[in-house]
Amino acid sequence: MCRDSSGRKALTAKLNLSANERRLIDLVWRRGPIARTDLAGITGLTGASVTRMVRTLNDLGLVEETVNRVGARGQPTRPVHINRSGAQAIGVYFSHRHAEIGLIDLGGTILHAETRVLENADPAALGALAASFIADVEARGLTGRDRLLGVGVAVPADFIDGVHQLHAHAYFPELARRDALRDFAAAVPVPVYVENDAASAALGERILGAAQNLDSFIFVHIGHGVGGGIMMDGRLIRGARGNAGMIGIQFPNDRPRPSGQDLFATLAREGIAVDDFADLEALSVQSCAPLRAWIKRAGGQLREQLGITARLFDPEAVLLGGRLPLPLLHALLAEVNVPGFCDEGVGLPQPRVAGSMLGVRAGLVGAASLPIYRVLLDWREDEDAAPGLLLG
Repeated sequence: MCRDSSGRKALTAKLNLSANERRLIDLVWRRGPIARTDLAGITGLTGASVTRMVRTLNDLGLVEETVNRVGARGQPTRPVHINRSGAQAIGVYFSHRHAEIGLIDLGGTILHAETRVLENADPAALGALAASFIADVEARGLTGRDRLLGVGVAVPADFIDGVHQLHAHAYFPELARRDALRDFAAAVPVPVYVENDAASAALGERILGAAQNLDSFIFVHIGHGVGGGIMMDGRLIRGARGNAGMIGIQFPNDRPRPSGQDLFATLAREGIAVDDFADLEALSVQSCAPLRAWIKRAGGQLREQLGITARLFDPEAVLLGGRLPLPLLHALLAEVNVPGFCDEGVGLPQPRVAGSMLGVRAGLVGAASLPIYRVLLDWREDEDAAPGLLLG
């Protein structure tokens, strides 16, 4: 199936990181710059072991040590930090009319991104798009096969039988065919990681967005449907089959619900032609009464149901993101983040409510976070529970 299995494995085989090495990278990622002595204290590893692993990670180009002489006598400290240019990852995120594909570095900087018009979400066509993008960014010198961790794909679907069978949103019938994603992987010369779009967006927030310092949060993804991702103790909860966080079931499909598809239908009934999320950018909440009414109704629905979900999981925060343009997302957030949210009158602490910090590129960054997390940061050796199912 894989056209170039040696190419797919080149970087991951070169890295071959141990669980302790990935744990160090995770700590440096979230707490760096950080001294080696602090790394030893947090992990319980010996100073000699930490020094040896930091040296290995430095040789691989994943971390760097900088000299810090400020306010110190004698030998300067050498705090460890992530080498932003040490590796890159590609994310693929798509709606029913457009595909976004981009290359990001380990600092979350988007080095190059493109938006392409789609006739449909055929996996083979998406794979060809990704392969062409890889060839282009390699030709530009932005990455190389020895620095590319892989491709992450955020799919608007849930899992019936892992990557073999998806329950796709109605807008994406091409994804419902058994082993449809194999057609994507067959076209791409690097490892491919697949996850539900809401779950991958939650992971992106944890790694590079508003939740970098949060170990427990609920992420709400407003896309064609309404989905969720749940992070507990720094780990994305996937559930037995990868479908944990399906908060959309709280909003039956045969009734008005806070989803993109419902918003499109609501506006269409008012004679406002909206075919995809990009079309929403031309609308103003202040001047478009039907949009304003939808925001108020959808916000009220989310406020009520998320209050129940938040009490079930007791997160530090509830984050909202997805495909809506930022002005619409902020207006929706204002309807949820009111004094009465999660206030049952018994004085329990309330989770913080916030919006995604990644803006319109949140989905793209979330998809690209999949290979970053799986290769560099996932130090708990539990393959079945890890986000980002590996194709190939």
